[in-house]
Amino acid sequence: MKRLLLLLLLAGCDGWPESPKPPAPAPPPEGAVARGSGARLRALAPPGPTVDSALLAEGAERYAIFCTPCHGARGTGDGVVVSRGHPPIAPLPADAARSMAAIAENHLGAHPLADRLDPRQRWAVARYVEALMREGR
Repeated sequence: MKRLLLLLLLAGCDGWPESPKPPAPAPPPEGAVARGSGARLRALAPPGPTVDSALLAEGAERYAIFCTPCHGARGTGDGVVVSRGHPPIAPLPADAARSMAAIAENHLGAHPLADRLDPRQRWAVARYVEALMREGR
């Protein structure tokens, strides 16, 4: 009886209504460059954007979000993860080119951030680290 009732219910279905089409994707943010494009590669090439207070402020903000948990506020490798049992982390290099490489790739177990930071943000972090290491000397 239950099967008959189920068959009758199914027979009354016309099919599923067509789903509405999804909206068109939002345009990319200003300054965004497609991966692998010449413009992106040029944006990543030294010397990078002009170093000014705005770039360093942006770098400090991004550094606080992505780097401080491991490297600590001063870049000495004493972030909160170390206090919770992670093996000691080496201090950050003062060289912006090395920082750019570390941000993009997985150097010595670091988490690569190339997918989270656009070229300008990478340069901002690298230049902030460079300034931070100069101050620490």
